[in-house]
Amino acid sequence: MVVTDTLATTTDGTALMFQSKAWALPHLNMAIAATGVANLGSAWNEFLLSSAVVQDMRMIDRFAPEELRLLWQQVLDNGPKDTNITATIYHFGFENGSDRAVRYVYRSASDFRSERIEDSGFGVKPAPRNFTIVEPESSDEIVELALRIRGEQDELPPAKRITIGGELQMMFIQNRLTQTMRIHRFSDYENAWQKMVDRLAQASEEGPLGLV
Repeated sequence: MVVTDTLATTTDGTALMFQSKAWALPHLNMAIAATGVANLGSAWNEFLLSSAVVQDMRMIDRFAPEELRLLWQQVLDNGPKDTNITATIYHFGFENGSDRAVRYVYRSASDFRSERIEDSGFGVKPAPRNFTIVEPESSDEIVELALRIRGEQDELPPAKRITIGGELQMMFIQNRLTQTMRIHRFSDYENAWQKMVDRLAQASEEGPLGLV
């Protein structure tokens, strides 16, 4: 089960667009999720859909670190010159011939070195402060945890804040079956939408804003 929000922002935390941060790839019996710079996740998803001749996650892992480094360099070259930005790509799913779920993790901070994980587990990013993480047993508990984390992040200065917003999308990944549903819409959804519309209006009047 993978849960993500849908708000993408500029580097200063201003609402930019709503977008998916997890993608199902049914033909590969897997899904992708991304944290950090969203452009890397969407670029990687497009690469796998348009250029990868593969059957499953194990095959992808053979070239994923090298290709992700190339895509990441493109993101850095075309984006804001912020040396603190990072991104992490997650693969969740099933390898051919196995009914056991596994995950692969590729982190920009580790030069996208492959991490293959078979053990089951639960984690959140960013982690809440002063709080023992217990795996939620319902969608209501997931929303409650997300609201708590968002509240803690909102207390931080913009430069250190991870902005959370839009909606919460939950994806269930089973062997040869993937389902996605919305479980929550944050209270400032419409306010964020208006900021996006205002930026588009400004861009049409002044030209491109140079956003990513």
